Amino acid sequence: MEYRFRKDTLNDSYRVDFSMGHEAFGSWLLNELGTDSAKLASLMTSLQQVKSQSSDHETLVEGRDFSLHLTCDDVIVRANSLNIDSELPDGEDFSHYDDESASACGIEDFEQMLESWRDFFGG
Repeated sequence: MEYRFRKDTLNDSYRVDFSMGHEAFGSWLLNELGTDSAKLASLMTSLQQVKSQSSDHETLVEGRDFSLHLTCDDVIVRANSLNIDSELPDGEDFSHYDDESASACGIEDFEQMLESWRDFFGG
């Protein structure tokens, strides 16, 4: 998983770019975590707890727009809107939006990304 963090010095906003297939992590990072040091510390604690548990232990961290599913090996971010059961009109193909709605990576990669994010924004 590759990523790049940038800060717009004109309005103090942040932008993140993630490699193809991991775009949902960028949306989750800005929309759910942002630069909230307390949320980040809580999430890092949850990661350590999950990593120290048995292989069948799972944790769900629900957010407003995205939720994280943590296991001792993997992290999955998924847009909450994907949980709505509705059918698309015939002929509509939205599969190319999947990467922006759900992504997965290894727990170590996720933890390293969070540490890089913390270092970047100074949290």
